[in-house]
Amino acid sequence: MMAGVRCHRTLFTVVALAVLVALTTPAAVRQDTWVDYAVRVVSIGGLAIPGFWVGILCILFLVIFFGWGPPLEFTPPWVNPWANLQMMIWPIVTVGYRQAAVTTRMTRSTLLEVLREDYIRTAWAKGLRERAVVIRHALKNSMLPVITLIGTELAFLMGGLVVTETVFTLNGVGRFLIDAVSHRDYPVVQALIFLTASSFVLVNLLVDLTYAWFDPRIRYR
Repeated sequence: MMAGVRCHRTLFTVVALAVLVALTTPAAVRQDTWVDYAVRVVSIGGLAIPGFWVGILCILFLVIFFGWGPPLEFTPPWVNPWANLQMMIWPIVTVGYRQAAVTTRMTRSTLLEVLREDYIRTAWAKGLRERAVVIRHALKNSMLPVITLIGTELAFLMGGLVVTETVFTLNGVGRFLIDAVSHRDYPVVQALIFLTASSFVLVNLLVDLTYAWFDPRIRYR
């Protein structure tokens, strides 16, 4: 069950972050327009509202307006994919909203900084298309801090989120670790800590390898 929770969170969070990066690009290119203001309001809301409160609001919204609540009993995806999606989609939305908000702020800041560089002005002066200037030159060169942030947040998600798992009654890694600590189950605590540390090491390795693809100046020998 815990492996299914981690896989769902990781997959949907990566997709959500990719979509947010795609939406943040026009906001940075067209600074101080309604698109930029809308993205900034949504991202600031994700940073200001605690994750567990977003989860409670999601449950209340579903119950009050639709008379439906997420299933309380976990169903593996290989048994009933639709029931599993019904249970996992709202925790994924709750967690992904905050992570996407953090990534949105970072992407917008770094992209605005790169767009003011001299080589970007040169690209505009040469008459290159907007798509080539923004995506090939500006966005690609502004992604290194964003990749670092995404890698850190992804490793944190794989480690578990105790509060969100408690709100949605999910038996994930974080909740399992707290239960093991309260019952003094030291072998389980050691195994979960090792799993979390391994996740951080693996994700950081993948982030370092990704740097070379975004920045040709970086080479690993």
